[in-house]
Parts: sequence; C-alpha cells; structure tokens
Amino acid sequence: MRAPLLSLLALLTLVGCSDTPSDGPGVDAPVDRGPKAIPLDGDPNGMFWDAENETLYIADDQNHRILKYRDGEGVSLAVALPDAPPNSTNLGEVVRMPDGTLVTVRFGFGTAGAVLFARPDGTTGKVPGLPTNRRRIGLTVTEDGRLYNSYFVRNSNVNVGSIALLNLDGTEQEVVGALEKPVGVLAVGDSLYIADQIAGKVYRSPLARPAELTTIATLTEPDLLSLGPGGALLTGTRQGTVVSINPSTGAQRVIASGFQNVRGIAYDAVNRRLFLADHDGDESNGTTHFLQIVPVD
Repeated sequence: MRAPLLSLLALLTLVGCSDTPSDGPGVDAPVDRGPKAIPLDGDPNGMFWDAENETLYIADDQNHRILKYRDGEGVSLAVALPDAPPNSTNLGEVVRMPDGTLVTVRFGFGTAGAVLFARPDGTTGKVPGLPTNRRRIGLTVTEDGRLYNSYFVRNSNVNVGSIALLNLDGTEQEVVGALEKPVGVLAVGDSLYIADQIAGKVYRSPLARPAELTTIATLTEPDLLSLGPGGALLTGTRQGTVVSINPSTGAQRVIASGFQNVRGIAYDAVNRRLFLADHDGDESNGTTHFLQIVPVD
C-alpha cells in the first residue's frame, strides 16, 4: 500500500443502508472540498456525481454493490446488487438515469458479464438476454437518456473491443468496433469519447455517426473518463495521476498526483472538487483503497 500525499482519516464503517436513492444532505451540511483520503471497505471503480441530490455513487469492484457518499454523512451503502457469481463480483462504471435508476456493468471475466440496475422503487435486477462473454467496463448516459457501454471479448487471446447502444429491455447494439480494450466511454453533447487502454488512445466519435473515430490524444493506459473543469476530459492512470485532456486540441496536463492507481473520477462543478477512485494494487504490505476528495482551483 502506497499512501498518497494527503492526510488519512480513520477507517470508516459503512453506515446506513438504503436500496433506493434518496434526497441529498441537508442544506446545513458542510461541503468537504478536501484534500481528504477516506479509506473504504471495498474497492472503488466507477463513480457518478448526482449534482441534483448532492450524492456521489461508487461502484464497488470487490463486493457487487453500489456505495454512496454525502457531505456530513460519509460513505454508506446505496444498494446491494443481487446474484453475484462466485469469483466475479467486479463492477465497472455506474450512472444514474434521468428517472433515478442506477445502472452499472459487471466485468465477468468472460463468463459472467452483465448489466445490472437498481430502480427508484427499490427493485434490482440484471438486464436479460445479454452475452455473458462480454467484459463490460465503461458506461455513459447521453443528455436524452440513451445508454452506451464499452466491452471487449477475447478470441484466441486477442482482445476485440466495441462500444454499444444499450437498452435495459435487453438489447446491446454495436455502434463502434475494431477497438482493443475500450475502458472509458463518455457522452458529451453530440459526441462520444472513448479511452482504449491497450491502444493508449482517446477517440472522439460523433453520436450521429459513431463509427467515424478521430484520435484526440495518445497516453499510457487511459482508464475511465469523466468531464472536468472547463469541459476538459479527465482520466486516471496506474501511475497515480489525473490527466486533463483538451477535447479540441488534445493538449494534456497532470492536474493531481501522488495517488496509488486512479480509476473512476467524478467532478462536482458547483463546489470545484474531484472525487477519485484510488485503487491499491500492491497487496504486499496490506491493501487499502480510498475515496479521494481533491479541490480544484
């Protein structure tokens, strides 16, 4: 475990349990802009900031559940997802739909891939009829409520990756193919942005013609994508940095560093802070995963 250059809090116990999203913290809850490192009883991966309800949702890559963070309340359970397969509890990105439904994807290691949901009425389930050999990681929702996800399959130890238009009724239609390991996918306006971890590239894809890819940046092993300050794209690295990418010019700069392995990122524009999924990939001296809160000035 490599501790980041931030003050560490005592290990939090998950408190409160709700199967459905609820209202955000009270108006008097102080906003914590950080820097702060919150140890987690779980392994954070995808993140989604719900600005309306002032709630951060965290896909727990270790325990097949979605956590939530709120100022003044800390980290607690949002929803425990059903039917976790043995040795395949790994979750990727998480998003919140306009109707309040939480959606996440399960990686599945080629045998148990799935799309999971938790509706506002408390019902949870798995989208029916989808291929289980698809290793799903990325997920995004457009302004008009369409879902897109990223996945890859392995054919003779060769990755074949795609982006698909996803419907919770059980359809998953490929719209971009010939990728290697697409991890991040992010809808911004009329475009999709795609981070291919093996290719080391970030692409732009117009929603009207998704197969028309343009490379906007080249970098080592980009991860999940988030929208950041000034419309920049944000991605984490295994070197413990957060990279900001200008979507117009491709210019890159490191805006935060000193972490372990940065996976998912979410940005709270109102309070000018980042939330980072800080994964501890070194188990030789103990394992501690963190939710990092980082101010952006």
